[in-house]
Amino acid sequence: MTQTKTPPDTTGNAAVVVTPKYPVGRFLRGSVNDSAELFAHYPPGAREDAEWLRHFTQSRCGGEHAILGRIAKAIGLKDRTGKEPSDQYWYQVVTGKYFTPGGSVDTFRRYVAGLRAHAKSLETSSSVGHVDTENWKMVRDYIDSRRTFSRTIRMGGIEGLTGSGKTYCTSHYAAINNHKETIRIEAPARATRSRVVQKIAELYEVPVSSSCGDKEVEIERFLKSAAVRTLDTNVEARPRTIIVDNIQRMLRPNVQPDQQPIFNYFHELQDDTGCCVIFTWVPSFTKVLKGGHPFWAQFLGRMGGDDEILQLDQKPTKGDLLKYARAFAVQDDARALPLLTQWASTIYGLRRLILKLEGARALATKRRLKEIPVDILEELNLEAVKPAATEDGEGGAS
Repeated sequence: MTQTKTPPDTTGNAAVVVTPKYPVGRFLRGSVNDSAELFAHYPPGAREDAEWLRHFTQSRCGGEHAILGRIAKAIGLKDRTGKEPSDQYWYQVVTGKYFTPGGSVDTFRRYVAGLRAHAKSLETSSSVGHVDTENWKMVRDYIDSRRTFSRTIRMGGIEGLTGSGKTYCTSHYAAINNHKETIRIEAPARATRSRVVQKIAELYEVPVSSSCGDKEVEIERFLKSAAVRTLDTNVEARPRTIIVDNIQRMLRPNVQPDQQPIFNYFHELQDDTGCCVIFTWVPSFTKVLKGGHPFWAQFLGRMGGDDEILQLDQKPTKGDLLKYARAFAVQDDARALPLLTQWASTIYGLRRLILKLEGARALATKRRLKEIPVDILEELNLEAVKPAATEDGEGGAS
């Protein structure tokens, strides 16, 4: 920081004006590809962290490095001498002006590790902490198995009824495998190629003003670069991943299968870039895929065949129900289990269960109780519940 003095005021005291060396009121802009180029000169081990930090600043701090500095201060980041990094430090780091020369890589990476942990807590926070269910483990392992350059098949499909946890599991996976290495989009209500490209480009921070063609080029550049990135980190590179939830919405009715624009786009994108693409859908869409048309047979072939579709069970296991009970601080697991089983066995699956547990916790909090007694659960069990769904009777798609 530099200091300049102004003429004395009426009291005779000199006023000191602090002039920052960095631009005031200027926000970080640029796509993921711009960030990769910006930090190309950073030392081994610092480049990926710098890219992550810039993306975090753009997406969670409104592009303002000063807000990043305030977050760092709030979570207690300090150097070895106990000194907090300055705004000037954060500005230099996220604009590619650090390490030219000098700067401690170890200190920088320690700072980013702290910020990554903070970001993870933000992105995975909800009314209840993450519950390590059987469906979550299957989704995690399934995506991991296809998210590797050592596998020829890097496309996958996950089928599940509403309330089976498709949306939650894929959202959680994207949150803990960020930033930009894994993204997740909800299939658009308007099934057009341009809308899909727009949603992906937005997550890759491509300027909104760019043409659809330019957005596609930027997306492909970023996905292709995964194979050669940061070879000096001693970490095996993995293909970047796009998760598309509820792809049954992308199906255009009364259009020949081989003329489906969005499905064709993902075929082309995966072929051209080598990225990993994971789709989720409801069971009724599986019937479309198995309808016998050569196009859908090819679609399934890219996943390794219809027996490679991961099918999620809508009904949670007894162990999962007990985990939810503990997550919500239910007092008596064994006594509560029949009610939890009843709620989770409706056509709404986990949605019904979590809704009831959230209501119970709110009521317990209102009564100043730290735990939820079973009496409150029974109090909430006033409305009739529906029987479990059949495949033909699934509700919404999630």
